[in-house]
Amino acid sequence: MHKGIFSRLAKQNIRNNKSTYIPYMITCIFCIAMIYMMEFLRDCPTLDQAVRQADEVRMIVFTGEIVVEIFCIIFLIYSNSFLMKKRQKEIGLYNILGLERNHIGIVMFLETIITSIGSLVGGIAAGIIGSKLALLLLLKLLHIPSVLGFYISVKGIFTCLFMFGIVFLMILFLNLAKIHLSRPVELLRGNNTGEKEPAAKWLMALIGFICLGAGYYLAVTTESPIKAITIFLLAVILVMAGTYLLFTAGSIVILKFLRRRKSFYYRTGNFISISGMLYRMKQNAIGLASICILSTGVLLMISMTVSIYFGMNDIMLNRYPYDVDMSVTSISEEECQTAIEAFEKDIADNKVPVEKSVEEIYLVIVCSKNGDQILIKPANTIRNSDSVLVLSLLNQAEYERLTGISANLNDGEIFAWYPSAVQKDSVTVDETEFTVKKWLDKNPLTCGEDAVSDNAVLVVTDEDFKKFDEMRTEMYKGVSSAPAGENLTLHLGLDITGSETDKIDFGTPVMEAVKDLKKNGGLSENSWITSGIRQQEYESYYADNGSLLFIGIFLGSLFLMGTAMIIYYKQISEGYEDQKRFEIMQKVGLSRREVRSSVRRQILMVFFLPLLMAMLHITMAFPMIRRMLLLFGMTNTKLFIGCTAGTVLIFAIVYGLIYLMTARSYYHIVERK
Repeated sequence: MHKGIFSRLAKQNIRNNKSTYIPYMITCIFCIAMIYMMEFLRDCPTLDQAVRQADEVRMIVFTGEIVVEIFCIIFLIYSNSFLMKKRQKEIGLYNILGLERNHIGIVMFLETIITSIGSLVGGIAAGIIGSKLALLLLLKLLHIPSVLGFYISVKGIFTCLFMFGIVFLMILFLNLAKIHLSRPVELLRGNNTGEKEPAAKWLMALIGFICLGAGYYLAVTTESPIKAITIFLLAVILVMAGTYLLFTAGSIVILKFLRRRKSFYYRTGNFISISGMLYRMKQNAIGLASICILSTGVLLMISMTVSIYFGMNDIMLNRYPYDVDMSVTSISEEECQTAIEAFEKDIADNKVPVEKSVEEIYLVIVCSKNGDQILIKPANTIRNSDSVLVLSLLNQAEYERLTGISANLNDGEIFAWYPSAVQKDSVTVDETEFTVKKWLDKNPLTCGEDAVSDNAVLVVTDEDFKKFDEMRTEMYKGVSSAPAGENLTLHLGLDITGSETDKIDFGTPVMEAVKDLKKNGGLSENSWITSGIRQQEYESYYADNGSLLFIGIFLGSLFLMGTAMIIYYKQISEGYEDQKRFEIMQKVGLSRREVRSSVRRQILMVFFLPLLMAMLHITMAFPMIRRMLLLFGMTNTKLFIGCTAGTVLIFAIVYGLIYLMTARSYYHIVERK
C-alpha cells in the first residue's frame, strides 16, 4: 500500500472529527501552557531579584505543579477515551474495508504525531506568552512592583516536551492496544451500544445517603480547628463516595419513583426526559458526579485562598497588634521592669515618633475546660483539643494601670472576660470558686488572642495572683525549671508615626534593644522572646499567601477547564446517542418545538444538578473550613462568607455560559442541522 495514503488518511480523519479533535487539542494546549508557566516561575531569575522570599514562593509553586501534572495526565487520558469511543465505528469500518490492524495503527500513529506536535507548539507558545502575565499576576499578589524583562525557560520547554511526550506515547499505546484487542464487529457496534435499564439499587443509594450524611455530620460538628485538619480528609472521602453512590444509585431510585407517578410521567416532555436519563444513568452518573466533585474543588480552593489573601490585614493585626510587637515570657517582675526600662530608653534615645505604646504584665496558663469549670493541668495531658483554654491572669494593680478603672477586689473576687462562657455569678477554677464581680465586655489586654483555642482573662487580687503562679509552677514541674515568680509574660507594643520605611527604621533598634538584654544577662536563660515588625512580616505573609492564591487561581482554572470539557464531551456523546431516538420521535409525530422543549428540560435537569449539589457541599463544609482557616489566623467570618458567596456566584455564571455553549452543540446534533 502506498505510504502517502496513511498521512492523507490521518489528516482527513482529524478534519472529519474536528468537533472532538479541536476541544481535545485545546485541552492539551491549556495543560502544556500551565506546566510551562509553572516551570517558568520556578526557573525565572526575575523572581530572585524581586522577591526576598523567592524560595518559599518556588516551594509553593512546585507543590501546585505536582497537582497540576497529576490532573493533566488523568484528564488527557480521559479526553482521549471519549475521542476513541466516538471513532470506534469509523475504525471498524476501515478494518472491514481491508485495512489491517497494523495499517490502522500507522494512521493512528501519524494522527498522534500531528496532534502532539500541534499541541506542544501551541502549548509552549501560549505558555511563553502567558508566562509574563503569570509573573505579573504573581508579583501583583505579592504586592511587589512589576519588573521589566523577558525570559524564556529552556528547562520549562524540555519539561513539557519530556512529560507530554510520554503522555502522548501512553495514549497512543492505549489506543493501539484497544484496536488490537477488539474485533471489527465490536468496533462497529461500540458507539451504538446503549446502557440497559439499571435496577433500582436501594442498598447502594442507602449507603450513599449514609456516607454523605456522615461526611456532613463531621463537617458541621467538628469544633476544634486542629481536629478539623485531621478529620477533613475523612470527610472529603465520605462526601466523594456519597456523591458517586447517590448519582449512580440514588438518581435511578428517584427516576423510577417519578416513573411510577403516572400523572407526572405520561406527559410528552417528562416521558422523553425521564426515560432517556433512566436508560443511560449509569454512564451519566459518573460524569455528573465528577463534574460535581470538580466544581466543589474549584469553589473550595478559590474561596479559601481569596479569603486568606483579603483577610491578611485582620490576620496581621491579630498576630501583631502594634507596628513593633514583642512578648517576653518566663520572666520575673524585676526582669519585666528591666525590659520596660530598655524599651523606653531606646525610644527616648532614638527620638522615635511614638503614636502609642503599651506595656502589659500578666500570667498565662494553658488550661482545660470541663463545662463551666476551668481545670489547671499540664498542656500535654489535655487529650481533647476542643477543651483547650488559654487563660491570662492580671493582678488588679496592673488592670488599674492599663485601664484607669478601679477594681477594688477582695480575695476570691474577680473581673472576667470569657466570651465563650455562660455569664454566671461565679467561675470555678479547679476546686476553687471565684465570685464574678463584673463580666468585662472587652479584653483588657491588647496582645493578640489565640485564634485556635478559647481565650479568657481573669483580673484577680495580688494574693490570688500568687496562688495561680504557684499552681502554674507546680503544673510545669519537670518541664520548666522556672521557680514561682518567674512565670510572667511581658507584652510590649509600639505604634510609630510615619511611613512604612520609618516604622521599620525606628522599630528595629527598639526591638534589638530588648533582645540584647538576654545576650547581656539582663534576662534569665529560661526567658523566651518573640518579636516582629508588622510591616516586615507583611512581606513574608504576602509571599506565602499571595503564592497560595496564585496556585488557587491556577488550579481553579484547571479544574474549571476540566469541568467544562467533561460537560462538553458528555453533551456531545449524548447528542449522538439521542440523535436517532429523537429522529424517530419526530417521524411518529413529535414537533420540533416539542423536541426542543424535551431536550431543554433534560439538559437543565442533568446539567445543573452537579452545580446544586456542589453548592450543598460547600454550604455543609463551611463550618469545618471556617475552623481550619483559624489555623491561618483568619477569624473574619463575614469576609469568608462574602468571598465564598462571590466565588459561587461567579462560578455559577461561568457554569451557565458553558451550558449555553454546550447546549447549542447538543441541539445541532440532535436536530441534525
